[in-house]
Amino acid sequence: MDSGGLVRIGPKTGDTAATGQPAATTPAPPAPPLLTLRLSQNSARRVEDRMLSEKGMSEEIRANYEQVDMFPGCLEDWVEADHPARFIREFVEALPLRELGFAERKSEEGRPPYANELLLKVWLYGYLARLRSTRELEKACREHMSLLWLTGRHAPDHNTLWRFWHENRKALRAVFRAGVRGAAEQGLIGMVCHAVDGTKIRAVASGRTLEKRKDLEKALAQVEKSIGEMAAAIEQAEQEEAGDYRLPERLQKAEELRWAIQESLGKMQEIGRDRLHPHEPEARVMACEGRKDPAYNAQAVADAQAGIIVAAAAVNAETDHGQLVPLIEEVKANLGEVARETVGDGQYGTVQQLAEAEARG
Repeated sequence: MDSGGLVRIGPKTGDTAATGQPAATTPAPPAPPLLTLRLSQNSARRVEDRMLSEKGMSEEIRANYEQVDMFPGCLEDWVEADHPARFIREFVEALPLRELGFAERKSEEGRPPYANELLLKVWLYGYLARLRSTRELEKACREHMSLLWLTGRHAPDHNTLWRFWHENRKALRAVFRAGVRGAAEQGLIGMVCHAVDGTKIRAVASGRTLEKRKDLEKALAQVEKSIGEMAAAIEQAEQEEAGDYRLPERLQKAEELRWAIQESLGKMQEIGRDRLHPHEPEARVMACEGRKDPAYNAQAVADAQAGIIVAAAAVNAETDHGQLVPLIEEVKANLGEVARETVGDGQYGTVQQLAEAEARG
């Protein structure tokens, strides 16, 4: 072995024949290339680890970034047979999307649009994985192995996902109804006892930017006073000066401010509330985790047998009063009948709601 970790295999120069005579002086044909093997530090380490392993010593499992797969692994093998993604695929492909009301989009030029079934699979996967943001879903389409399999390695962007959800809200509710009916046909819903409850979901709008009626009325009075003072000053200047008249810029801004305040007060008067958020007027101030913030009231009805949600709704009522009958009607619309017994906490037990539910059977 030469120095430097070289191993040479081949004939040595100066060899003699078995008779002891010198080698023939006739030039020999070129010798075959010498096989040179250089043991790198990594290779030597792997040989050493292998020798230790053969002696019964365990070695740590580490990532081998030098290993290259000649043939990529099949995605089908990476998704377990009982993975929810497989159920989503079978469920969506069995749905009559056109009959459910999904909008069809066709493009004669440019890139073809994503199919409704593919986008629906992404959204259903997001619901199961608790991914609500379109940007999170877009990222998951590139990183989640099961979603790569489910989408066929397509990755729709967040704008495409948002447009699909926005254009097919009613159809998505029909998908939920179809899922509930499918669960009932499989015997997963007992229809013996249903439990109804609600939870508050904080809105995107911040509570610090809420508009309050008292503050708006005070601001409107100040604006009215400022406009009156500026109008009086303008009238006096008009009598003293001649020429073309133009409304001052500060008065224009004051008029715009007055109009904006009056518009907000009109909306409050229309909905009968003293607080309103200008960018999310549908939200209402509710108690959320010990604080009062703009929020929504999410309602759900679950079957006692397997805990499957059989009805759901999102309202902006501050309390659960008045929600019992609408939820029972939603259950009836989804399943064709109601459970023998429906239970809920005290907020649902108003006299009016109980009497109406009893009258409807």
